Amino acid sequence: MYDLSDKNMLSGVHLSTGYPIDIQLTNQEMVLATLKQGDINSAWESMCALVLRRTGIEIIGQIQIDSIVVNGNKRKFH
Repeated sequence: MYDLSDKNMLSGVHLSTGYPIDIQLTNQEMVLATLKQGDINSAWESMCALVLRRTGIEIIGQIQIDSIVVNGNKRKFH
């Protein structure tokens, strides 16, 4: 069982459908998504793989991420 909430999530648009999407993140996924030092590309790919395994949602190449919510604070992504 995962501890999920709207306080930690990614928000964006599915590229092929244009539909908005919110993806709640687990604590482990959130740590990987917000890594500031080290191999951030590898951390992002690992986070995306965890989300895919947990939800069936493929992020890379499929979702345009517009914002990230960290501890309830929404901010623009990149």
